[in-house]
Amino acid sequence: MSFTTLRPRTSLLTSLQNLALTPTTTTTSRAFSTSSPLATKTISLQKIPTSAVPPYPHGPRLLYKQSNHGLYGTSRIRHGHNVSPKHHQVTPRTWRPNVHRKRLWSESLGAWVRTRLTTRVLRTIRKEGGIDAYVTKTKAARVKELGPGGWKLRWLVMQTSTFRERYVAEREKLGVEGEMREDQTDLVTVMVDAATPGPLSAVSRGILEKRATQMIMEEFALGEEAE
Repeated sequence: MSFTTLRPRTSLLTSLQNLALTPTTTTTSRAFSTSSPLATKTISLQKIPTSAVPPYPHGPRLLYKQSNHGLYGTSRIRHGHNVSPKHHQVTPRTWRPNVHRKRLWSESLGAWVRTRLTTRVLRTIRKEGGIDAYVTKTKAARVKELGPGGWKLRWLVMQTSTFRERYVAEREKLGVEGEMREDQTDLVTVMVDAATPGPLSAVSRGILEKRATQMIMEEFALGEEAE
């Protein structure tokens, strides 16, 4: 860009006109844009409601009660003693489980599950292929090590449409006949919403109102049949 020097007997208007006609080089700026991240929920295992979940077959754990709210497997606090090899001095010792707080992805729920779990359980989850496969395994030993917290997550995963479709396909493949369990996929939305921070969404409130109306209608129908 060049500036014109004012000369005697030259008006200011002429100088401004010459400045406007002088060619200038401009650089085009690159437009900045961002893509919105996909919205995913993070539910807390401890906050999953227990009202709709069947009772845990083995009952709550009376020893090491914090394991009722996480995935601790069969780990407990161990008490013992250290004995020095030289003087055979006995020292009391306590061994606590190696507990971590992790966030694991659930394909069936389409959300992250935040919970406390031991390193042994975390290793088993990775071997099984995910938290869904870990909690839905049908062996008696697995059900026992789930605890009340894992039992809630197991029931919630088994109500999802993804799990039900896979379950129906396995029944047809094995030739199993009989009625399917009650479809409660609508409760998954409510329970996942309740396990996340903040109030219930309008969709969840609508589902609860619809279920309450259905229960009232069923009670009226049962009363009329009794009469």
